[in-house]
Amino acid sequence: MQTKLPASPPSSHEPLQPHSRFGFLLGSVYRQWRRQIDLNFKDLGLSDATRMPLLVLHVQNQALRQKDLAQALYLDSSSLVRVLAQLQKAQLVQWDFDPADRRTKRIALTPAGRKAAALILEKSMEIEQTILADLSANEIQVTRQALEKISGRLESAGQINK
Repeated sequence: MQTKLPASPPSSHEPLQPHSRFGFLLGSVYRQWRRQIDLNFKDLGLSDATRMPLLVLHVQNQALRQKDLAQALYLDSSSLVRVLAQLQKAQLVQWDFDPADRRTKRIALTPAGRKAAALILEKSMEIEQTILADLSANEIQVTRQALEKISGRLESAGQINK
């Protein structure tokens, strides 16, 4: 199969190298950031997949239906089952019946889960401060605003270019 070349060279607005694309850079920063956090939590046996449900439950400060927890994590509910089973086996979460609907179970942190989530949050904030140490308060604010704007666009657009 022959590749068709563009009639004219790309403009300066079209980056030639994949590493110069915004999405590539954002993904690279995310992976490096996550690796730093993973290294710091390795001794606790907590991966990103097991840390995030604990943090969401901690921040929400209430039991959540599995569907709602999955939605908060941007996951399919069925993808969360294995992780929740691991967390339950580690006695970090428990299932309770929803008082409004006995057919529905709600996931809650156990006392050990609350303690683990607080530790995760504290250590994560320390790591974040270290990573962002070379940025000014203004740079952090501008970056946060830009990322929130991008996140909002992605959430409101659903899938762009379906």
